[in-house]
Amino acid sequence: MRPYIKVSAIPNFDETQLPYWDTYVKESRDLTIPVGGTMAGKFTAGLSGGQRKLLLFELIYQRTLGQEGVLIVLDEPFCGVTDDFVPFIVSRLKVMKEKHNVLLVTNDHVKVLTEMADNVITVSAVDRSHVAVNKMESVDRSMVINAMSAGKSFRHETNEEDVKFFFDVEVKGSEDIMGVVWFTVFCAGLFL
Repeated sequence: MRPYIKVSAIPNFDETQLPYWDTYVKESRDLTIPVGGTMAGKFTAGLSGGQRKLLLFELIYQRTLGQEGVLIVLDEPFCGVTDDFVPFIVSRLKVMKEKHNVLLVTNDHVKVLTEMADNVITVSAVDRSHVAVNKMESVDRSMVINAMSAGKSFRHETNEEDVKFFFDVEVKGSEDIMGVVWFTVFCAGLFL
C-alpha cells in the first residue's frame, strides 16, 4: 500500500466501513486522509495499522471478486488488528473462501480462524520439515504445500480496468507524481 494515496481516491471502496471513520468526517479530513505508513524510510501520517489492514483486505477482496480458483496466501493477516476489526476481515475471508483456496499463516486470533477453516496446519518451531494437519501428526511439509497449491490454473491478463485502477490510485491520487507530470509537460513545451 502506498502511504500517500488518499483513501477517498480508492475506487469501489466505501471508507465508511472503516472503524472510527466518523472521526475523520467530524474533523473534515475524510477527503484528504492518506492511507499512511512508511515507505522508503519516509513516514506518512494517516490510518492506523488496523485500518490499513482492513483497507488491504478490501482491495484483495475487490481484485479477486470476479475470479475463481486463485490461491490467496496471507501472512499474518491479523497482526496489529484489534478485536473490533476482526469481524470485517472474517466476513471478507468467508466470501473469498467460497471461490478460492485461501491459505492463512498466523499466530493471532487463531480460534476465530480455526472455526472457519477447512483444514488447520500446525508448524512446529523445532521440526519444520513435518507439520500437523488437522489430527494427523508428522506429515511431510512439502507434500502439504503441494496439496494446498493444487487446483485450477490461473492466468490474469492486464486489462483496461487494471490500468484505470493504477492511474486513478497511483497517478491522479499522488500530488507528487502529478507535479512531476506537469513540470515535464511545461519543460517539453518550453523546449518545443
